[in-house]
Amino acid sequence: MIASAAEIRRGLVGALAILRREPAAMAGFDLSFEGFLASFTAALVSFPAYLVLVLRGLFEEGAPIALPLLLLVETGGYVLGWLAFPLAAALVLRAMGEGRRFVPLVVASNWAAVLQIHFLLAAVILSALLPHPTGAGLATAATLAALAYQWLVVRTALEAPGQVAAGFVLLDVIVSVLVNGATDRLIAWLAAGTALQPVG
Repeated sequence: MIASAAEIRRGLVGALAILRREPAAMAGFDLSFEGFLASFTAALVSFPAYLVLVLRGLFEEGAPIALPLLLLVETGGYVLGWLAFPLAAALVLRAMGEGRRFVPLVVASNWAAVLQIHFLLAAVILSALLPHPTGAGLATAATLAALAYQWLVVRTALEAPGQVAAGFVLLDVIVSVLVNGATDRLIAWLAAGTALQPVG
């Protein structure tokens, strides 16, 4: 289910409300089943920014395999990343007996991710324009700020103590590392296969 422009705006306003620590921030989200499905439109909204980050990496390091194949693999990893955390969170929440918080967590996290990735993209672009030590420091600070915001989103959505929210942020980081690692290994495997092909 693709969210309408009005639904996208509603989701982003809700994400900004959490950032501003508004008491009724969660009331701004559509927490129905339809709203849950529509929140994954955030992945489409965020994809252009993600693609810019991927292409920037290619500009710096070069493409180990053909560009169309590389983009296909990266896109697959991107989609998997958007699905893996909700699945992991569902298992943890069920074990905690807090399954009712699953939809609020996913909806808020999805829309908040749009703000996070665009914030990180802006930081990466700005850091590239600065001298290396300053630029690297800015990129690190931006990453920490994005994680702090994610912690706030999780804590608000779950109505949970800070340490519980930190655990879910750590879970998301671990899932992301696993997905990115699998994507990198697949690219390396494809690159090795290409290198072994006879020329001509």
